[in-house]
Amino acid sequence: MKPSDGLVKAGPINQLLKWQSVTLAITVLIVFVWQGQTASIAYLYGGGIAVGNTLLQKWHLLAAAKTAKADASMNLGRAYRCVAERWALTIVLFAIGFTVFVPAEILLAGFVVAQVVVLFGHYNRA
Repeated sequence: MKPSDGLVKAGPINQLLKWQSVTLAITVLIVFVWQGQTASIAYLYGGGIAVGNTLLQKWHLLAAAKTAKADASMNLGRAYRCVAERWALTIVLFAIGFTVFVPAEILLAGFVVAQVVVLFGHYNRA
């Protein structure tokens, strides 16, 4: 049985990914019209960091369902590992982004907008 076949309720995280992507696409177009190509690429990169975090979380969710199943200690270990990897990914990608993109504020804005979807989305209904 695959993890997506019922072992995991992946609908909420899939909805989150959808809304993050839609919001990011719309706001990237706005930034492109308002600030130009360079700013829109930096904005997309910042939003991509947030989407990457969500994808990593989904991957850990599916992997936990496959390997840990109902074992609470294994699930907790997987949760801690997920948090650590998400922090590491975020820090590394921000470090790369801040050295590559001059408009760092735009990069941060893209990240914040994609993260706001997490706060105000339907993700917490799971």
